[in-house]
Amino acid sequence: MKKWVWHIGLTAAVGALIAACTAGKDTAGSSLETENSVAVVLTVQKGDGTPAARTRVFVRPSDFLAGANGLALSDESDNLESPVVETDSAAGILNAETDDQGRLNLPRLKPGSYTIEARESALKDFKRVEVTDSSLDSISLKVAATGSMSGQVYLPEDVHSVTVGIQGLDYFVQTDSLGNFVFENLPAGNFSVVGFVYSTYEIAGPDGNVSAYNSFLPVGSRTVHVSSEKTSENVKIGVQADTVSKDTVPQDTVEEDTADVYPVVLFEDFEDSTYGWYTTVSKYASAKLDADSAGLDREGLVAHMVYTNDSNYNWVLMGKSLRGITDLSELDSVVFYARGVQDSGQWVSFSFDVLMDSVDLEKFGYENGKAWVNMSVDSEWHRYVVKPDSLIPADSTRNGGNIGWDKVKDHVTNLNIFGGGIGGPFEIWVDDITIYGVKDVD
Repeated sequence: MKKWVWHIGLTAAVGALIAACTAGKDTAGSSLETENSVAVVLTVQKGDGTPAARTRVFVRPSDFLAGANGLALSDESDNLESPVVETDSAAGILNAETDDQGRLNLPRLKPGSYTIEARESALKDFKRVEVTDSSLDSISLKVAATGSMSGQVYLPEDVHSVTVGIQGLDYFVQTDSLGNFVFENLPAGNFSVVGFVYSTYEIAGPDGNVSAYNSFLPVGSRTVHVSSEKTSENVKIGVQADTVSKDTVPQDTVEEDTADVYPVVLFEDFEDSTYGWYTTVSKYASAKLDADSAGLDREGLVAHMVYTNDSNYNWVLMGKSLRGITDLSELDSVVFYARGVQDSGQWVSFSFDVLMDSVDLEKFGYENGKAWVNMSVDSEWHRYVVKPDSLIPADSTRNGGNIGWDKVKDHVTNLNIFGGGIGGPFEIWVDDITIYGVKDVD
């Protein structure tokens, strides 16, 4: 039978929709083997070496970001200073508690990177571990006094508050209207602190069925060190808005010296991972998104999505939220490169989406929906050009939520790429998304 290992040490896990995980504490474990379903024995102690009995333990994937997943909160959250989500062993999310000897038998998890945290009132500790299938280890944690963190997120235009989460742990807070935030009790260590806006939208299709879309808008991230019984202050996240008016013209500049430049914006090249991109699927579909080598004589990193579709009525997409409502009325085209794994029966769809909550829809008089076009892909790299006049015209059925270009062009909120094909698993690779004709698209 396979034996399992929890390698304890410094790990860096790249999220599917969000920022890379930063390094944690560095320790090493001893070997421990068993023939039952227990993969590892966790021991939690206090600073004096006595057992930390009845201490809460939380296991999360290293790319977990609390507040950005739509998962239900656990009933245990009522007694915790920071809410935690319900146990989902298939997703690598476990909520447990040590026994009277401060020990806990952790079940085997699928290979991957995880964060394990122990919480006892104001005493906490955590480690990042790597699970493989070659051997087996024990793990020990020693809870100590917590630290705190305070700072500010530079809020994007028209955003009045964002969520701030700790990568890999169940801690998140909401900023005030100035972007200020505080974490009162964090275990000591290094963290990736992420500012973001996460929303869920629903769109009714022509058959009356409602599809849910999750929108993740990253604002920025920062690696922060927290020390026991100390406060990490003045943590800044994001980019401060330009304080100089765009209308300001230097005194030695005259109108004749200026000329309009045709806008060309490299929207995404994926060279720094798929950070900021999300995946959304229908009930019977699945998707996994990461960065991968381009292959087939194309250089660099590209987005790589593995997905399955149970039928024509299922869908899978990778997408990115724009920074608020974006006017694409002057759009000439969107150009991107893509390839798949099959020479027939596979396609991609590119869509311009309006995904707003009910308050904004009523405020602006808009409706949620999209304008899109479908394109065949095969196992070779091809260049695809999407123009407004190539998009599928809207009709009375509004298939897939299609309301047409004219009803989305001046208030687009998301760009999405759907993976097409029945069955699977399928794979698509996407690279170098470039927007022509529109300034300041982000």
